[in-house]
Amino acid sequence: MAKKFEVDEVRAALGVSAAEYRGTGSFGETWRADFEGRDAAYKIIHNTGDDAERLRREIEGYRRIDNAHVVKFFDVRTFNVAGVDRPVMIFEYIPGCDLSELIKVQRPTPEELRGLARGLLTGVLALHTADLLHRDLKPANIALREGKYDGAVILDLGLAKLLDVESITRYPTLLGTTLYMAPEQLRQEKALRASDLWAIGEMLFEAATGNHPFFRQGEALGLPDALARLSTPPVLPPDLPAEIADLILRCLSDVPHRRGTVAKALSRLA
Repeated sequence: MAKKFEVDEVRAALGVSAAEYRGTGSFGETWRADFEGRDAAYKIIHNTGDDAERLRREIEGYRRIDNAHVVKFFDVRTFNVAGVDRPVMIFEYIPGCDLSELIKVQRPTPEELRGLARGLLTGVLALHTADLLHRDLKPANIALREGKYDGAVILDLGLAKLLDVESITRYPTLLGTTLYMAPEQLRQEKALRASDLWAIGEMLFEAATGNHPFFRQGEALGLPDALARLSTPPVLPPDLPAEIADLILRCLSDVPHRRGTVAKALSRLA
């Protein structure tokens, strides 16, 4: 997606001397700038109808999480950006790149793949232990500290629940977010803890192979065809570590309860 705001507009709105554009996604535009002496990522929400106070109440539970594999949430505030009051979510800034970027240029070693799996599972376990779901795990929402596969940090906490974004549930366009949603989510059923596990399985497969386990980027399928494809387990590379292959296949069961729990997945990986 194209950049919406100019740097001078963002600097003036945030009251900072320097700001760096970091990208535009489904929910908003992200800029790097100082926040009370800390390096921070400001996500300027696209939907100006969202109320910052409501978002703050809804996401307050994420303040309880103190885990190296979950981005630290600072605050939600309203800023006047380009003449319009907009809610802005403020998180710690993670130096490095995101998983979608690294997948394009580098395959992980077996040990790096294990490190990625451990990081993803540890972060999601922290969310689930706090009775929180992510609902929108995908490579672009996984930062990698210092650009390393074993430095996974989960971003965009709970935004799929908080914000009304059509790309979360609409077909037949299989782009972006929908590529990583579990079958039950695509059927517009209630998201489960097992739904987050499904996304982990897809991301691990893609990191290992460079390809999505079920879809080709840009192809368009109707919902019935997409769900039918998700019901067939993908063919795994023969050189995958056995415990990673087992984890991926468990996570990619189209029956949610067969995916198990994050805690059990971590124990098997150990």
